[in-house]
Amino acid sequence: MRGSTSVSQLARGCARIGGALVAVSALACSATIQVAGPPREEAAPPPARPKKRPAPQAPAAPEPPAPAAVEPFVTTRDSDAWVRQTLTLQARYERVLVVGAPAPATIRAAALDLNARGAAAEPQELPVTRAFATLQDAADAARGGDLIAVLPGTYAGFSIGDKPSAGQERYIHFKALGSPGEVVIDRACAADPNWMIYLKAAHHVVIEGFNIAGSSAPGAPRAGIMVDGAFSETGRLAHHIVIAGNFSHHHAMWGFHSTGSHTVLLQDNLFALSGREHGAYVSDGSDNYVVRRNVFFGNNAGGFQANLDPESSLEEVMEHPSFRSYPAMEPTRAWAAGLMRLATDRFGEHGFPDGRGVNFIIEQNVMNGNGRVGGGAINLAGLSDSLIQNNLVYGNFAHGIAQWDDANPFDRAYVEPGPRAPEQVSGPEALPLWGCRNNLIRNNTVIMSASGRAALQCGNGSWGCRLRNNIFVNDAASSIEVVSTGIYRFDAGNNVVTQVSYGGMPDGLKRLASALPETRAITGITRARLAAEVVRASEEPWVIFEGGWWKLNPSRPDFRPKRSSKMLLGQGDPREVPARDLLGVERHGAELGALSPGPG
Repeated sequence: MRGSTSVSQLARGCARIGGALVAVSALACSATIQVAGPPREEAAPPPARPKKRPAPQAPAAPEPPAPAAVEPFVTTRDSDAWVRQTLTLQARYERVLVVGAPAPATIRAAALDLNARGAAAEPQELPVTRAFATLQDAADAARGGDLIAVLPGTYAGFSIGDKPSAGQERYIHFKALGSPGEVVIDRACAADPNWMIYLKAAHHVVIEGFNIAGSSAPGAPRAGIMVDGAFSETGRLAHHIVIAGNFSHHHAMWGFHSTGSHTVLLQDNLFALSGREHGAYVSDGSDNYVVRRNVFFGNNAGGFQANLDPESSLEEVMEHPSFRSYPAMEPTRAWAAGLMRLATDRFGEHGFPDGRGVNFIIEQNVMNGNGRVGGGAINLAGLSDSLIQNNLVYGNFAHGIAQWDDANPFDRAYVEPGPRAPEQVSGPEALPLWGCRNNLIRNNTVIMSASGRAALQCGNGSWGCRLRNNIFVNDAASSIEVVSTGIYRFDAGNNVVTQVSYGGMPDGLKRLASALPETRAITGITRARLAAEVVRASEEPWVIFEGGWWKLNPSRPDFRPKRSSKMLLGQGDPREVPARDLLGVERHGAELGALSPGPG
């Protein structure tokens, strides 16, 4: 859902799940060598000789910034391959900038391998180049290729913008040292009181290992981390951002928020206890994300929300100087389509906030205890051509996996009242422009009891959805809900379900589906019936908090199928089984759900 204030207005104003704390502890570095004071700073370059001022001329109209081409996205079902081909971190750092006191002469830090499973690489001793008292001072001085190593302590946040020196193999890497939780950010950055870490039009940045401690008190920042393309100012999008192994919690609105961005990795984080809305909120035409191995816990609304928001996106586009002559916003499809054509001609496909998100991989996440005020545990609006797999969703209060169109005004005529006969749907051109289209949703486990909600929802404009090998159980209502503008090319098979709802659509529209939810499905399954097939079912929380950090709850449920389960083992579509499960365990059979077999 959209918040009470639009995203564009707001933007302007390791725990690996299966590996317990091994990956989290790998974020820490060993003790540093203390010295009396910071090393001598580098000599500043001599000032440039002032140039002769040219004769004054009549002012010319400012040219809008030239658009930057968006590189083609890596399209794959293997997130390791996506990371390997998309995010090339440096093998060695150009400089080491230390934040905190007393400043050491050297630090020990392990290289960050984004595809590593298990223990981190052996830490290496690195000489310190410069030392700073604040994160903001270090961010201002940083350039591409730097490591910014932060000593244990409590800090105000920071902002960082476009650094032309940053690029592939030259990331700016902010890394928390010490034991997990010892580096705390608990105040806003100076540039904008809404955010603690503010990446404004930034690119090639890594944020690793911070305890980003929020508050819902009046005047507290809205979010822990904000990634903002600031498109109306820059004509560009933020991109190539890594958020890894952080604990972002108790924020007024969001643990993580982004707008106008592409090519972002969210990995091994805990986003917990957001006071008003979501754990993590991706918005306004963001594309090309991998969201894996995170925990989303106890957030008031959605756990992970990808609401690409066409209305807010096109408002942002209209503020760019290129579109000053375009007619004011109208709630019509023709107005929106015309603006999209003009923006694509100038900025290229995916080069501007378009209210759509493509090429996401959302996998190996746990969603638990979210949604007391509504909002799906995985809440998707405008997400297309993406993969959602190996997620465990249990103990939430609203939808499990929701797909819809954000009730945008441009598509209203297509969804109210929607088609009533198959002849009215000649193809995609007769369906909403925005919605969740052509997503593959496979091997997820969604267990819930929520009246009026669904374990999997295909709402307005969400057509072409493919479901394989999932467990969708809802004791209180529907396992799967499909509406009239979501039935086109709907394709389901090999799922466990309780019951199916079609939102009152006429039976004739069901002919538009490739395979209805009941196809090759195990139906009528309740939570009690499913509990007999898994190692240990319960509603116990997935995580607990301890010493300023978090750990896996020893009493958490174990939804792995028993080895004796005839319901869950060997019943999947073998052509659609991911190579690994939720915990990173290699799969060897066509089992249903997010997990490979356990004992029993």
